Amino acid sequence: MWNKPFEKLRRRMTCLYAAIFGALILVIVAAAYTFIWWEILAHEKENLVAQIYHEGEEWVESEEAPCSEAAIRSGKMLAYFVNADGSKVILNQLGTGEAGQELMSHKDDWPKKLNTSRLLRMQSANGARYRYLAAVAPVIDGDKQIGRLYMFKNMQFYYHAAYKTLFMLLCMALILYFAACYFGYWLAERNIRPISNMYAKQQQFTADASHEMRTPLAVMKLAVQGLQEDEDSRLSDFAKESVNMLQSESERLSRLTENLMTLADEDILPVYTAQVDITALCKKVASQMSLLTAEKKRQLKQEIQDNLVMQGDEMALSRLLIILLDNAMKYSPEQTQITLRAAKVKTHLVLEVRDEGFGISDEDKQKIFDRFFRVEKARSRSHGGLGLGLSLALAIVRQHGGSIKVLDNKPRGTVMYVKLPTAAK
Repeated sequence: MWNKPFEKLRRRMTCLYAAIFGALILVIVAAAYTFIWWEILAHEKENLVAQIYHEGEEWVESEEAPCSEAAIRSGKMLAYFVNADGSKVILNQLGTGEAGQELMSHKDDWPKKLNTSRLLRMQSANGARYRYLAAVAPVIDGDKQIGRLYMFKNMQFYYHAAYKTLFMLLCMALILYFAACYFGYWLAERNIRPISNMYAKQQQFTADASHEMRTPLAVMKLAVQGLQEDEDSRLSDFAKESVNMLQSESERLSRLTENLMTLADEDILPVYTAQVDITALCKKVASQMSLLTAEKKRQLKQEIQDNLVMQGDEMALSRLLIILLDNAMKYSPEQTQITLRAAKVKTHLVLEVRDEGFGISDEDKQKIFDRFFRVEKARSRSHGGLGLGLSLALAIVRQHGGSIKVLDNKPRGTVMYVKLPTAAK
């Protein structure tokens, strides 16, 4: 059995898996790209320093210029040769182009120490970008350093190649990410399947047990009712009290059985959608419950707007209101007020049941919709609480595509806040 809560859990797990896989893929792509670029840059730096030494040797032997005219015109390779202390320019091969001018204007950024290199990123006034790898090495004649030679290699090609590589890596990462999402969806289903099967078996057992209990309970109720109505029986006071106790407990078990059946079938029973007059329904339920609240010495106040309608199951919504009002009555002290409020907020209907009880702790607010959970269990037993009412309320609200939450009622008490869409979902 694969129901809505498990499908939602599967989607949440899929999102979690997708986020983890996505992060891992991005880390791997970033690491691969960084490693490749770092290796290329380190290799080029090493080669440029070695080239400077080679060009320096040729200069000493034949005064051959480090860069060809074609390399200077294209800006592919440029050079700048000064004496040992840098006070005199021996050869300027930066050319007259914009790239050479930008290099001269960024002279302070050139590498300072011999046998070192540096990547220069420059942008001209007209927005043109230049990327050059700069390196400097000594020019040695015999045992004497006669100067230092700067050489500049245009790295724009490598940048374009790096961008293309990064784009390809990102495309591959995107493909892997979608594959990971599909795998995550499959993995979530595989992990949830045993829990879902156990849950289905539990629901089936609950439904079967509830059905089996109905007949003996009905017989017990009839037998107790017969004893109470038999005027010829001479029962002692103790026997009469026991019979009344049997009646009370059999009714309690009947309610428990009906609630268990409803909870067992909550995921497969449809909501019969029809237009429901919420205003009339709230007033009807409030009128029914006001007699009970008066008997229990509580006051029921109504704040119900006119012309409230929605698509839903009238019987289920009536049961929802009864559960909330009954719950508020059980946990409200005598001589306090319970308020039923119904209003339209934008495209939703809001139902509120406010009491002036002792409130619910933040820890218990997260648990009160769990089956068989009861706040202050001893008091719940004394009030006949089964711990199923709010679970049923949550099931009804979810079947109508709404939400329910618990709020504090200042200065004391609790607010059951229900938000329902006016249109069927």
